[in-house]
Amino acid sequence: HPSYTYKLGGASFDSQTPSGLDSALRVEFGPAQALTDIDLDATGQITFLTAGDYMINAFGSVERQGSSGGVSVLAWRVLLNGTQSGNVKVFELNSTGVILPYEITIPFTAAANDRITFEIMRDSSGVDQGGLQPHSLNGGWGETPSSEIKIWKNE
Repeated sequence: HPSYTYKLGGASFDSQTPSGLDSALRVEFGPAQALTDIDLDATGQITFLTAGDYMINAFGSVERQGSSGGVSVLAWRVLLNGTQSGNVKVFELNSTGVILPYEITIPFTAAANDRITFEIMRDSSGVDQGGLQPHSLNGGWGETPSSEIKIWKNE
């Protein structure tokens, strides 16, 4: 029976927008953290220092801002040791002011020094708008992050 222990949590409250069409942007998850089993650097790279079974939960607040017109096509992917892992996820936003929360939970068996990163891209099949955005709430609940990561390890 698995027994997972919470190991790492990070969140970014910065806007994360690719520099243009067909240009990948690595998703960041806040300040660097060097822990016993996992290292998160300031650019969003997660390095597993200890081999084992992990559970990774990643979140992005996908939003289109800017001018209206056309459709934004935003893509999200996971990379393991620099190579795409699994299928790309895609979002089409046909107007501004639409927020699509994206959350993925991944069970992962890591070897020591495995690296995971996440990327977003604005595809050239759409217009050059959109990315990950934080939001301040007026109802007293605080601010939502543009991205967040949580990782547990099976002990």
